[in-house]
Amino acid sequence: MITKDTKISKMLAEYPQTLDVLINYSPHFSKLNNKILRKTLASRVNIEQAAGIAGVNLILLLNELNKSVNSDMSVTINEGNTEKEMTNTEKPEILKNINNDKIKKLDVRPIIDSGKDPFLEIMAKVKSLSDNEVLHLINSFEPIPLYSVLEKKGFDHWTEKNENVFDVFFFKTAAADEPQKEQTKSLQPEAVEYENIIELDVRQLVPPEPMMKILENISKVDDKTVMIVHHHREPMMLYPKLEERGYTAVTNKIEDNYYKVVITKIR
Repeated sequence: MITKDTKISKMLAEYPQTLDVLINYSPHFSKLNNKILRKTLASRVNIEQAAGIAGVNLILLLNELNKSVNSDMSVTINEGNTEKEMTNTEKPEILKNINNDKIKKLDVRPIIDSGKDPFLEIMAKVKSLSDNEVLHLINSFEPIPLYSVLEKKGFDHWTEKNENVFDVFFFKTAAADEPQKEQTKSLQPEAVEYENIIELDVRQLVPPEPMMKILENISKVDDKTVMIVHHHREPMMLYPKLEERGYTAVTNKIEDNYYKVVITKIR
C-alpha cells in the first residue's frame, strides 16, 4: 500500500505505472520525466511532501496512486495527521529589519529547467553565508523537503508565494547559533559546476558491502561528476579509504538511519 510517507523513488521502482498517474494528476509532476531529476529529487521526497509541492489534495492523490496498483484499494487518511503547508503568513522581525546587502539571492528555476538538481548549489550557498546573512531562495514550487534539511543546520524559514513563484528566506535565530552535537562533516562541498550525478543506495546492505559497493564505483567520479550515496549511518571508516584514492566526502544526516554522503574528487 502506498502511504503519505512512501518515498517517490521507492514507489516508482516498485510500481512504474504510478509515474503516469502523477503526471496525469498534475502537470507539475512532469519534471519526473527527466531521469536525473527523478533520481535525485524523488529520493528525498515522500508522497505527502510531493502533494504539498504540487499543491494537490493528498488524500485524492493517494487514492489515485493506490487504485493504479490495486483497483479495489481505497485510502482513508485523518487529515489532522497530514503535514500542513509550511508557508508562514507573518513576516519575521529579522526579515523586516535586515539590510538588503545581507540577503543573498539564489534563483534555482533555471537549474531545474536545465534538468539538474539544485541541491549542491543550494548547500554551497548555505555554507558561504555569514551568521547575519539570509538566503533568499527563488523556486517555482515550495521546497518542503529542504525545510527539514536546513532546520537540522539551525535555519528557520519564511515563505511567500507570488503567483507561481515561491520566495523562501532561510535565516538563523539566536538559538540556532548554539553548537550542534556530532556535526561531523556536515556540509556540502564548495562546488557548483558538476554536470553528472551518480547515486548509490546502500541502506539495505550489511557491512562491509556498503563500502565495497562505493569503492567499486568510485572510479566513475571525476571533476564533472559527483556521487551521492544514501546510507543508513555515517560511514566513518570510508573517509580514509576515499582520501587514499584521491576523493573526499561530506555527510548530511537527513533523519534517523538516513545519511546522504556526497563524494567528490580532490582537485
